[in-house]
Amino acid sequence: MNTEFLPIKIENTPNYLKITDGIKEPVFNRTIYVHGYPRSVETGFLDKIISTMGNFDLSMHIEPFDIETMMIFLNKELQKQGSDLYTAKAKNILSPSLEIKYKDTKAVLENLQKGKDKLFNISLYINCRAKSKEDLDLLTKLIQAELNSLLIIPKTPSFRMAQGFQSSSPLAMNKLKQIRSVPTEALSAFFPFTSSFLQADKTGVWLGQNKNNIPIIKDIFNLSNPNGLCLASSGSGKSYMAKLMISRYLLNGTDVMVIDPQSEYKELVKRFNGQLINLSPVSETIINPLDLMGHDYPEKRLALLDLMPLMLGELSDPQKAILERALTDTYEERGIYVDDVKSWQEPPPILEDLLEVLKKSQKKMMLSEKQTVRSLISRLEWYVNGVFSFLNQETKLNFDNQFVCFDIGNLPKQVKPLMMFLVLDYIYMKMKKDLKRKLLVIDESWSLLRQSSEASYIFEIVKTCRKFNLALFLINQEVEGMLDSEAGKSVLANSSYTLLMRQKPAVINTIKRTFFLSEPEVNHLLTAGVGEGILVMDDDHSEIKIIASPEEHKIITTKPDELIASHKAISNEERLDGIQENINAQKERRAARAKAKINVTKYDGCVRLKELNEAETNYLKKKGYREYNMKSLTSSSNEKYLIQKRKTEGVQHIFTISDIVKYLKSFTDKINTYQTVKPDIVFELNGREYAIEVETGKVLHKNKKALKEKVESLNKNYEDRWFFVVTDRNLRTSYAEFGKTYDKRHLIGALQRIVSGKTH
Repeated sequence: MNTEFLPIKIENTPNYLKITDGIKEPVFNRTIYVHGYPRSVETGFLDKIISTMGNFDLSMHIEPFDIETMMIFLNKELQKQGSDLYTAKAKNILSPSLEIKYKDTKAVLENLQKGKDKLFNISLYINCRAKSKEDLDLLTKLIQAELNSLLIIPKTPSFRMAQGFQSSSPLAMNKLKQIRSVPTEALSAFFPFTSSFLQADKTGVWLGQNKNNIPIIKDIFNLSNPNGLCLASSGSGKSYMAKLMISRYLLNGTDVMVIDPQSEYKELVKRFNGQLINLSPVSETIINPLDLMGHDYPEKRLALLDLMPLMLGELSDPQKAILERALTDTYEERGIYVDDVKSWQEPPPILEDLLEVLKKSQKKMMLSEKQTVRSLISRLEWYVNGVFSFLNQETKLNFDNQFVCFDIGNLPKQVKPLMMFLVLDYIYMKMKKDLKRKLLVIDESWSLLRQSSEASYIFEIVKTCRKFNLALFLINQEVEGMLDSEAGKSVLANSSYTLLMRQKPAVINTIKRTFFLSEPEVNHLLTAGVGEGILVMDDDHSEIKIIASPEEHKIITTKPDELIASHKAISNEERLDGIQENINAQKERRAARAKAKINVTKYDGCVRLKELNEAETNYLKKKGYREYNMKSLTSSSNEKYLIQKRKTEGVQHIFTISDIVKYLKSFTDKINTYQTVKPDIVFELNGREYAIEVETGKVLHKNKKALKEKVESLNKNYEDRWFFVVTDRNLRTSYAEFGKTYDKRHLIGALQRIVSGKTH
């Protein structure tokens, strides 16, 4: 036997052992045993002891109890307690503790008799070690204090320190015999290693600390579904938590986007040099509700079925049918057709176009239908000529930054859900193009979700975004409304983690039922401090406390006093620089206005943007001109143009005519354009008149008879000196049946042959 590590001297005193091995300094030992337990304990309650700083060993002795012996004992104990309870009641003595004991004993006995439970003897010992008597006393007090905080009664076995040391050593000897009988469920609570966060994800971020101060470091993208949910009452620290999470994921290399309904994230965006996109009635950026935004046209039609109720309110079945028909006509007037994939690249309509189609449609309707369509028109008027008319324009939105915040705090509350829908859809389509990690945070998400059915397009996004490595984090304080709805249940079903923060008593039962919370967890949520809560991740529950470093706190704090102090910290030099920048900007704007010479007559509905100064651009936009990307006859790439749409002509039609006229002016000034039954363009070269008819396919699809009549007129007046120009080369074959037809690729060649005197 190797005796090298055996002690050479043991000094046994009434309240400690001093052990010397001859190699190291003497070690002072003291055993603490558990004398009394609370009526109930939460699972893993010993985690708090294990995580306590100090040198100690925790030992448990567990032995199964003979069932037959225990049942005899419990029957006797139940009879005794029943007798004591009867005597107390006869004397009008209230004894709650005795009643509780009686009920508990009866419940244990019933479970044993039914075979649902077993009993075990358990002994719990803690052996403290230190290099001095003073350190040992200090450690003992610390352990006892932690036990007391759990409502556990600790004691030291005076004059029995040797037996205590043996009982807490790995010798399987219970010399102290400080035994407590517990059922199976209670025994499971003694298992000390219940935390699922002892192993940290290598690619994770620090979410917070559990109740035992163990860091919770998780990577949500490694979960079965990266979507998450935060449910919290007002003032519980949810915004603080969200900003902290965003900051850490940004530092981890993840792209982050935020839909901010309260303008709370401006400072955070500024600190991380992010991109703040302000969506408001007066901002330059906006999303056209009818923009395809990268959708296939049939897919956009499905999205519009959810979008329109958000805009117009609840719709009846007849209203839905009329609206769907009007949407089809609106897109076709822009040259966009369901069965023509290439037409999906055409400039989309705006709400004004939809309104005009509805107004025209009512002329052909029966009286009963007219009332239905009038209701739609009156609602849509709000978005065209009313307070929400800022939505009646082309999409002006783009972002290219790791951190993008969509600030909708300055929008009217009536359109916030609509804009949240549009932004979410825009982000989703943009993010589908790559598989880079992306986190989208939506604050006050229920304002959007509650207006959608569980089978709606918005929930299809929630279900499928994980395929494109897009994680949604939804924040909501309207807990009861969400959890009691089918839509809310759908969100939960597609989320792998939920952060529960402080809750109100009115909703706690719903929370408990939904997440299968224990009573201690329920109590924790009712009394949780700011930044505290419970993290439910897959099937694991863990108490969590959100902790920020001092530098992080400066960035993300939402306390007014701290924000004021932070703003005061800005140097005078920085403020002066900002003032000077504003002065310089004002000077530049005044100079631009001074140089501007507005002459609207020189613009015939279409003008290249780079030919305009700032003042001219702003003026034309106020006059109804809108921005489009177009490719001219002589250009190899798209350029930006301002085009004024007319009721009878689409954007592509106007641009093509303007582009052809511009090219012809190099050879002749005898050019006329018409918006009547006459040809679109009539020009004279070499003493002969020629005519051009520009076609987008609208007449071919809707009124072939009118097309044939126009061809007869052209043949009569111009013989063989006329031809079609189609805006889509796929239409060339269809129009060739009626006359000579060119697409834009072959048009310059045809015009050059006319200029040279050759037949075209």
